[in-house]
Amino acid sequence: MKPIISAKDLSKWYGEVIGLNSLNLNISSGITGIVGPNGGGKSTFFKLVMGLIKPHLGNIEVLGENPWKNSELNAKIGFCPDYDSLPLDSTGQNYLILMASLHGVQNMNDRVSEVVKTVGMTKDIERKIGGYSKGMKQRVKIAAALVHQPELLIFDEPLAGTDPLVRKEIVELIGSLHHNFGFNIIVSSHILHEIARMTEEIAIFYKGRAIASGNVFDIRALISKHPHNVVIKGKGTRALGKRLIDESYVISVRFSNEGITVEVDDIDGFFTSVPGIVSSLNIKVDEMYSLDDNLEAVFEYLVEG
Repeated sequence: MKPIISAKDLSKWYGEVIGLNSLNLNISSGITGIVGPNGGGKSTFFKLVMGLIKPHLGNIEVLGENPWKNSELNAKIGFCPDYDSLPLDSTGQNYLILMASLHGVQNMNDRVSEVVKTVGMTKDIERKIGGYSKGMKQRVKIAAALVHQPELLIFDEPLAGTDPLVRKEIVELIGSLHHNFGFNIIVSSHILHEIARMTEEIAIFYKGRAIASGNVFDIRALISKHPHNVVIKGKGTRALGKRLIDESYVISVRFSNEGITVEVDDIDGFFTSVPGIVSSLNIKVDEMYSLDDNLEAVFEYLVEG
């Protein structure tokens, strides 16, 4: 089967800064995870896929076409960015109608109602976006990405800044978009173990190269050997830290005014159990993320190993 994305010797740089360095990668239909630290090349790759920038060297094909200056191909792609650029004074409903109209969607109201139901926002879609939680904003961004029924969805760090319970919901939603609705999806994250909940197919980006690609379970075994530092911020995190100290996968807990930093040697065990612990303690977690400097060590190990 022909890949939906094929990159061969793909290079892009910004002055003296290398965005991608002779990237070779084929992505098949289904869900594919792109994992890597900041500066690894994920965002540059997405921009090239969407035809927003032109490569300096090499070739890329998306859905069998060259994406550069290809508006017809661009209309087949839905993009959910890692940043919020939502109109806070607009309701979610009006925002989605606007996005549908920009794409020339027929029967806009019916299509908007469909995507609102798909992302689980029926109850809150008439509220102003400024009053939405982080999870609600992510759902509306996802709805906007699929309102024109694209062939390919790209989600850039959709779990960033969300609490553990929202992460679980977004992971399940992304899985549903493929398994129940047939969308081809590329999703990026700093955290390999979050991607593993959505798909077994991954590519690891480091310094502009895909240093590993294929089945997630083969690669995850290497990364799991290294301690991870996870920052958790929010109200009640001190109680959470005291509770986590008793867990077998926790090496240490460091407390600060903003939250806690947990060092773990079993990242799977951590992400599996934390949502239940947070729920049982009835606390509010605003952010949870792995530190980039720790991930740098992991990726360097993969390169050198």
